[in-house]
Amino acid sequence: MKKKMGIKFGRGVRDTILIIFGLMFLLPLYWMFSLSLKDAVQAAGEPWAIPNAIHMENYPAAWARIDIPVLLKNSFVYTAGSLVLCLAVSVMVAYAITRMRMKHANLVRMYFTMGMLIPVSVLMIPVYRLVMTLGIKGTAWSLILPYAAFAMASAILMICAFFRSIPVEMEEAAAIDGCSVYRTFVSIMVPMVKPALVTQGMLMYINNWNEYALASILAMGKEMRPIPLALDLFFGQFDLTNWGEVGAAVAITSLPVIVVFMLCNKQIEQAMTGSSGLK
Repeated sequence: MKKKMGIKFGRGVRDTILIIFGLMFLLPLYWMFSLSLKDAVQAAGEPWAIPNAIHMENYPAAWARIDIPVLLKNSFVYTAGSLVLCLAVSVMVAYAITRMRMKHANLVRMYFTMGMLIPVSVLMIPVYRLVMTLGIKGTAWSLILPYAAFAMASAILMICAFFRSIPVEMEEAAAIDGCSVYRTFVSIMVPMVKPALVTQGMLMYINNWNEYALASILAMGKEMRPIPLALDLFFGQFDLTNWGEVGAAVAITSLPVIVVFMLCNKQIEQAMTGSSGLK
């Protein structure tokens, strides 16, 4: 009897902690959407209160104040371009490290691991000088290439973990059936690491969509601005900011990230908790 009561008490504590953490994660979303429905006075004076009235005019006002379609297009180009480039290179490098019996494979893996230890802020000046030397400043490549490079280390390490968990016999069977190395890689190995690719793609999507530091020095001109830079236009001099419009703009520009996360959360959970990816 006491054992059952202890189990119930433990489950109750666990559920309470999970509910608290869930509410903590939902609180920013509540704040963002509730702020977008308030007028300027209530948004500034009562940011956490329930809206007194629904002010949908904040959304067309925010849409008119900044060119949201162009901003969405720019952010999508930077994010999608870096995502495709990073995952394509990372999966090939990871396969070479784990399956191709490459000489000094451990040193190569350590090299990429060290890349995760260097913060972006330390490399901003070298990246800027490199972009200027390559002559790509003011183009989409000035952000696509750095975004892909900074995300490549974590992507390679996760994909390596998935490749190591796949039995070698699968490649041997494919070779017996007449598959070349390239056919085996494309048709067998890449589909088996799909959870890792989706997870890394989702993490890159969120990070690059919200990235500000590199964009502030590499995105030249209004036509090149991503979403984080354009949101600065809502903050006027002397703190004359309409927080209702700010909330509406943030809500509009956050919807693509929320939708993609909802569509991919099963794959992310499989990659994070699946035993094959953690070996």
